[in-house]
Amino acid sequence: MAPAHGPLPGAAGTEADALDPERVDVARALEPYLATLPPRSVRRMGLALRAIEWLPFPWRFSGANVESRRDLIERIEASGAPLLRDLVLAVKVLAGIGYGSDRRVRDAVGYVADCKLDEAEIPPAGRPSLGSTVPPHGGEECDVAIVGSGAGGAVAATILAEAGLDVLVLEAGPHLDRASYPQEPLEALSALYRDGGLTLCEGRPAIPTPVGRAVGGTTVINSGTCFRAPEHVLACWQADHGITWAHELDPEYAAAEEMLAVTPVDPQRMGRNGQLLLEGAEALGVAHQPLLRNAGRCVSCSSCPQGCRLDAKRAMHVSYLPRAVAAGARVRANVEARRILFDDQRATGLDCVAMPVPGTDGRPRAHPVYARLGVVLAGGAFGTPELLLRSGFRSPSGHVGRNLRIHPACWVGARFDEEVRGWDGVMQSYAVTEWEERHGILLEATFTPLAFGGQWLPGVGADHQRRLLEYGHVASSGVHLSDRSSGRVGLAGDGSLRVTYTLRRDDAARLAFGIARAAELFYAAGATEVYPQVSGQDILRRERIADFDASPPPAKLLRLEAFHPMGTARMDADPQHGVVGPDGAVHGAKSLFVADGSLLPSSLGVNPMMTIIAMASKVATQLAETLR
Repeated sequence: MAPAHGPLPGAAGTEADALDPERVDVARALEPYLATLPPRSVRRMGLALRAIEWLPFPWRFSGANVESRRDLIERIEASGAPLLRDLVLAVKVLAGIGYGSDRRVRDAVGYVADCKLDEAEIPPAGRPSLGSTVPPHGGEECDVAIVGSGAGGAVAATILAEAGLDVLVLEAGPHLDRASYPQEPLEALSALYRDGGLTLCEGRPAIPTPVGRAVGGTTVINSGTCFRAPEHVLACWQADHGITWAHELDPEYAAAEEMLAVTPVDPQRMGRNGQLLLEGAEALGVAHQPLLRNAGRCVSCSSCPQGCRLDAKRAMHVSYLPRAVAAGARVRANVEARRILFDDQRATGLDCVAMPVPGTDGRPRAHPVYARLGVVLAGGAFGTPELLLRSGFRSPSGHVGRNLRIHPACWVGARFDEEVRGWDGVMQSYAVTEWEERHGILLEATFTPLAFGGQWLPGVGADHQRRLLEYGHVASSGVHLSDRSSGRVGLAGDGSLRVTYTLRRDDAARLAFGIARAAELFYAAGATEVYPQVSGQDILRRERIADFDASPPPAKLLRLEAFHPMGTARMDADPQHGVVGPDGAVHGAKSLFVADGSLLPSSLGVNPMMTIIAMASKVATQLAETLR
């Protein structure tokens, strides 16, 4: 990657230039990060950079002056060529992460990431023990091997270990906590996320879908929001998928809420970002409520995507996993399960590789795992089907990897004259539920950290830099869709993960509906402009909302993200319509079970962590009774 420099935010002569006239070397900041990415991601970024470099042919982008570069990027962003727009957006996201990670940029913006608890809240004491997470040489044996340590795997491990079984938990990522989380955003992406946070659902539009890869899984880097599944969704699972216990999850939910100290966010202490959404909802008279979170009385949490600096957010590595270890379970970090071992149809263990600890000179080594009683897959909606497919397993339904749901989401920002400083409050704090059941749209006040959110601001060049410098005046909300669209998890020709997703026209229209509602809420709260994340439309003016509703943009023009993959090994009593049965057992196999988000038969519509925990609890409880 050739060096790419840029001035600090703001046009020449601004306060930012006076603070520090040096220029930001984005390429140098990105080089260590790019070195940690899988080859498929590097090839994708290389393609984007080469395409932009040669688009002005016979001239080269790097040889053009600043004005010419800006004009080209503006034309591409406003063009009708979705592939070119996707390439530019990919580069903009990558450059934005590098740019927003620079200390001088953060200082110019006034951005300070911090985590605070209410004065009455007692901070977590000590570091919960997981024992040694280093895999021993020569492999291991156990009663039950669990692949994955997130919401599903950690809970299953706890229940099975407390039932007296010898449990081994295998996690492909490292074991980090408040004493060792990377402080810099790019380092956190490399250490805590699969594919460095660049896992992509390919399609039109392409949708980034980041997931965790660390002991504790995605619970380490999520926002900690806790919902129970809507009643109408559970009714559907019972009627359409034969899950007779779908309406019997109250005890599992209640136990998890107690274990994780789930508490509603205090509207008086949550910060202006959430309060502005609340004020807009009250002005419009629509239904709204504070979110429930697993962080006790947290009043500031701007480091959630990099690991909670206090570990007040009760992710799996500081809640369920220590409890599992206390009951005798073993947790192994940096161990990749490559293939399930079968004896006829019976799962007998796993072919694993123990990866060297990042930053050391060690080499990968074989780490075979033998499971006397069974194997539980809990690698998430990407990892579980990936492992099944790599193992050559074919279910009777042929649905392994299919039926992917992701909750496509759109970041909608709004500028206010007042200072918002969203990083001084709770990252995800408040919800507007008015359009949830009828339209499948949930709005959640979510303030994205500077390195991950700055690139969603509109404009190119100095115009974009000006808005970035004013990030403290921006409020933001996520528009989350309960999707009817679906995708597929498969393997690329080189054996790496490949995810595809097709956003249907009606789902795109519902997302546009949600964008318009978010704009109305922000304007009702006093916003001066709203950023809708639609190619060719940087700002959605208040007087243009009716036109936006009347003629919503097509799917290919939406700039989306997603955070909740599910459904790729869906639960169904009929082996011809699902991958696992209501007991969690994989159809067409023996001693093989699933306990993660891939189980969810359809789109949940809300953040799925608590439902994954509840379903994993049910599966593990049934399994413990069977094995005993």
